[in-house]
Amino acid sequence: MSTDRDTTRIVRSWLEEGVTALPDRVLDAVLDQLPTTPQRRITWWPARRFQNMNTSVKLGLAAAVVVVAALLGFNYFAAPNVGSGGLDNSIPTPTPTPAPTATPIPKIPDGDTLEAGTYRANPFIPVEVLVNVPDGWIGGGDWLLFGPRGVEPPDGMNIRFGSVSRVFANPLNAQDGFLDPPVGPTVDDLVDAMLSHPGWPTSPPTDVTIDGYAGKVVRMTLPPELEIPENGFLLFQDGQSGDRWAFEQGQIIDFYIIDVDGQRLVLELFSYPDTPAEDLAARQAVVDALQLAPLP
Repeated sequence: MSTDRDTTRIVRSWLEEGVTALPDRVLDAVLDQLPTTPQRRITWWPARRFQNMNTSVKLGLAAAVVVVAALLGFNYFAAPNVGSGGLDNSIPTPTPTPAPTATPIPKIPDGDTLEAGTYRANPFIPVEVLVNVPDGWIGGGDWLLFGPRGVEPPDGMNIRFGSVSRVFANPLNAQDGFLDPPVGPTVDDLVDAMLSHPGWPTSPPTDVTIDGYAGKVVRMTLPPELEIPENGFLLFQDGQSGDRWAFEQGQIIDFYIIDVDGQRLVLELFSYPDTPAEDLAARQAVVDALQLAPLP
């Protein structure tokens, strides 16, 4: 049976050329499908029990093994050897999703009717001030907001954000200079200077808290008969040496003086006796919702 041995040797040699032997279940499945004639058993391949066949059957067996191996080669040869030399063993890596970029909060613009939203005010001191503005208010620069009717009499209003460095000694004449000694740095220092100033018509202070920071409110009401100079009723200079003043008889100014971790923030709220109550309520809501934080 040299022909039997040759055929079997060829098949076996072909199988052993790969990186692994053809699995037992594949050989068994092929052999089960081939017609056979009982012959003498051979024992030289302990792992298999082949039966003797005629030459054409043997050649068919060889061809069948080749076909099955070709069809199932990926499952039985390539797949168990992922990572072997010459095979692609890369694993797709998920592409990281970029983190969303925060949109910068805009400063209060100058001269524009504003859409409702949050804006950044500049008080000229190291304090961050974020203000939620209702729709229809007007920007007056990054430190000034006007109500929906503007700031002029008889029904306007505003909010000014700032600080106080020096208080005018005479609100009707800048030539008289500033209070001497200068006003101290605390909330109480400024409140005391306002209340004791001979030219300031003020009311007693009330306590207030904004965004967790304590302070006081002082109201000034300019007399209806007061003759106001062309350059206004002088109040003080801010941290940038800019003059602040009132400008209308009967004008009402509420000063909010807040201590933000040692920085004195001053808000000036102008209005008039004829400013609508609903506008004043909206302005109060804006002040109550201010977000404050000290800056480095």
